[in-house]
Amino acid sequence: MKRTKIKCILTMAYFLLMSNCIMTVQGNKLNNTQADLLLRKADIAYQEAQFVLAAEYYNSYLLTNVKNTARTQQKLADCYWQMRNYEKALQVYKQIYPTVNSDISQQDKQRMAELYARNNQYQEASKWLKQVSGFSLKAKVYSEKAALDKMKKDSLNWTLGFSAINSNYRDFSPFLKNDTLFFSSNKPLQENTTAFGWDGNNFTHIWQVPTSQAEEIQADHTVYTTSFKGKSVKNKKSLAGVYECGSNPIIKNNFSANPTSNKNLNGESGQTGILIDGLDEMRYNVSSLSMDKNNQIYFSSNYKRPDKKGTNRIRLMQGRYSADGVTNIKELPFGDANAYSVMHPTVNRDGTILICSSDMPNGMGGYDLYYTSRVDSVHDWDALKAFGGNVNTNGNEVFPCITRDSILYFSSDGMPGLGGLDIYKISLNNALKGLGEAEHVSYPINSSADDFGWTQDSTGTKGFFTSDRFSNNDNIYSFSYQPIKTVKKIIYGFVKEKGSLKPLQGSTVFLFNPKEDSMYVVKTDKDGKYKFVVPSSEELIIKAVDKSYINDCFVTKINTEEQMKDTIQNAPRDLLLNKFKVGFVWKLSNIRYDFNKANIRADAAPVLDSLVMILNEYPITIELGSHTDSRGSMTYNEKLSQHRAESAVKYLIKKGIDPKRITAKGYGESQLLNRCVDGVPCTEAEHQVNRRTEVKVIGYTIPQKEPEEINPDKFKNGEKMNKNQLPENFFSSCQ
Repeated sequence: MKRTKIKCILTMAYFLLMSNCIMTVQGNKLNNTQADLLLRKADIAYQEAQFVLAAEYYNSYLLTNVKNTARTQQKLADCYWQMRNYEKALQVYKQIYPTVNSDISQQDKQRMAELYARNNQYQEASKWLKQVSGFSLKAKVYSEKAALDKMKKDSLNWTLGFSAINSNYRDFSPFLKNDTLFFSSNKPLQENTTAFGWDGNNFTHIWQVPTSQAEEIQADHTVYTTSFKGKSVKNKKSLAGVYECGSNPIIKNNFSANPTSNKNLNGESGQTGILIDGLDEMRYNVSSLSMDKNNQIYFSSNYKRPDKKGTNRIRLMQGRYSADGVTNIKELPFGDANAYSVMHPTVNRDGTILICSSDMPNGMGGYDLYYTSRVDSVHDWDALKAFGGNVNTNGNEVFPCITRDSILYFSSDGMPGLGGLDIYKISLNNALKGLGEAEHVSYPINSSADDFGWTQDSTGTKGFFTSDRFSNNDNIYSFSYQPIKTVKKIIYGFVKEKGSLKPLQGSTVFLFNPKEDSMYVVKTDKDGKYKFVVPSSEELIIKAVDKSYINDCFVTKINTEEQMKDTIQNAPRDLLLNKFKVGFVWKLSNIRYDFNKANIRADAAPVLDSLVMILNEYPITIELGSHTDSRGSMTYNEKLSQHRAESAVKYLIKKGIDPKRITAKGYGESQLLNRCVDGVPCTEAEHQVNRRTEVKVIGYTIPQKEPEEINPDKFKNGEKMNKNQLPENFFSSCQ
């Protein structure tokens, strides 16, 4: 007894000292002893998962001490992450990691990516995520605006509501059964409930409410807070698991099993919902309910006791639900209290297929989805089996839901999405067989925050889900889905070379809709064909661009006679690209000159005759440039090349070409194509390479508007873009 009293006295003295440190930290620099004690206090709070206290102590230490800064910042950032204060977490992480480097852990790189994605900074998120093993596809989507836009493809079909059941606390994981909505919440059970948990809140329980009340829209999005002046207490137990997926789905959370001193949670007057009898007295957390047609209920709960190391993991439970509550509660034969958790059950209507999430060893990621089946509801369940790669990833798959039409909904942070956990769906049959791919549910269901906990009515057009998009706090949202009737108008055409009418594959075609100020990009196929799905606008501008070609465009109108019918319309004409763009240069092959001579040899005549044909066909003006090898002096070679160019020009003039359209230019040895400069021994064949004649387009005999200079390679097929990404006069020549 004396030892206990002495220990208590010392502990109280220690807390008083640390309280005094925090009170005086703003005005005075702590001495080394005080700073060390403050850091120790912070570490104790951190180890006991009292992250609110730990963050306060770490911040005080950093204000007064520069030792162990990186270590302290690392733990402070983790505190904010666990507390879901993502704004402050990003601030601290950016101080620790200003740039990506190989020394940063995979977990912290993944966190940085998610924090940037939460701020819609997807390019930055991509830089971090592409460094994380198994996330290359998600990182690639983050870097592509068109891919992100595709995830909002049917956003206008959704209507969301902020449910009236939301409290000041965390409300999540809804389950809809007929006219009743069940949901999980850590709101206090009564006035002045003693706080538990790593985040200073109450344990989670399951509540129920009539659907009519849940669908009411709560207009007041007030951010509620609770005061926290408690002190760290040595914990004897911890609770592990992910009941709220934003709480850190990779590392086990340590939930305090002892009360946090001096903190009471204020109950809410008139709060919505009632506790389910039979579940309200279970110890620790109870969450994530599912039910079959026979009213067999399945849910997650912590074990009764922790393991030898003090960690209390999560198991699956079963019971019988009725108006009087839940009876016949028993544990399902899954999970391992000493090794891993099994949670988030969902069951099909017949009670023959059960799916859950687990972090059992040898999985693909942190948490994976597993399934078990049985012949009927009275037989035992088979052993758990993992889903394949079309469901599970290197990330976390949590909160599954089987709908009445046999679609599996679940959340994942490993698949390409908008940030954090996104909701996906796949046919249950395909999921069980490992076939097909999971489909991303469109924005605004998914967001850059965590989105999870899907449930829907029998029609599949109404339901509820969870998101922490508002103030980083879990809330339940109602949704309704009503597809908007859209009329599909398609216009197609071809891009060809103007002279030969040869189809041009890979040309970039722009469609601009002035009415909506929107622009789309496609690439032509092997036949030179392009196709756009266009809005019902009367006027459109279509323009084709290709390297080394002159652009072509036209203005057209969409047929508006049948506004409410899908139509396919051919473009009024082909887009014809003239190859002879200003600045375009090509070499006249086989024009050879005898050494030291400038006269046109007989074997060069056919080549120059082909140039005559081009000049007769196209109203271009050209520079005809002649080049020599390096032998002889530079002055001599300049004169020789000039004479050679003039000889070629004279030949063209004799063939009837206007002299005003041709300029002779001798470059001498100033533009050698190989290594054969003065003093370097070369063969005659190597010298011959440099003796050449080139044609450069320098203008037109008929005035033409100069085409805008852009690089078509930077535009991707199917991309929707802003007109401001192009030169201001890009479409001016099309009017």
